[in-house]
Amino acid sequence: MKKNIWENVYYRLKDPVEIKLAILYVLFYADIPVSDVELKHCMLEGTSVDFLELCNIIEELKNENHMKTVWRDEMDKYVLTSSGEDMITMFENKLLASVKNSLKDAIDQYYKNETSRKAIRCDVQPVGDGMFCAELELKEGKNSLLAISLFAGSKKRALSMCRKFREDPYGFYEKLSALLESEEN
Repeated sequence: MKKNIWENVYYRLKDPVEIKLAILYVLFYADIPVSDVELKHCMLEGTSVDFLELCNIIEELKNENHMKTVWRDEMDKYVLTSSGEDMITMFENKLLASVKNSLKDAIDQYYKNETSRKAIRCDVQPVGDGMFCAELELKEGKNSLLAISLFAGSKKRALSMCRKFREDPYGFYEKLSALLESEEN
């Protein structure tokens, strides 16, 4: 099988207008409010752009009223304004297809990882005199499927419990549910 020699070649965004369009495209494609960190992560992951120039252009887009900040999930996040939506709709075809695809991949991967990361919470909590418990939580969206605090004794055992839970949280949930199901059915 022949290796694609262009596989790891990035298109360097240098033109400020292209960078603006790429930023607007990220907000347009994500279709949800995006934090500053998320926007910069997706831009840097999906393209090759100078970080300082990226920061300046984000500010320019806010000053030009193409995007604005809104308060969501206890933090400021960016959304497109109507002029920003109009701009990306009119000029989306000016972005190279490879840049759009790379940005799409970066956004999809980021939110896939972020969703799975937020779905599982494992904390080791001290309960006194060198004793610890493992606090485990499994969420689906905003709904908590499981929230449990298990006494572990030692910190080492609590860490081990957390590690095992992270390996197969849904399996743990199913086994615990099966143990608690009634025989009346």
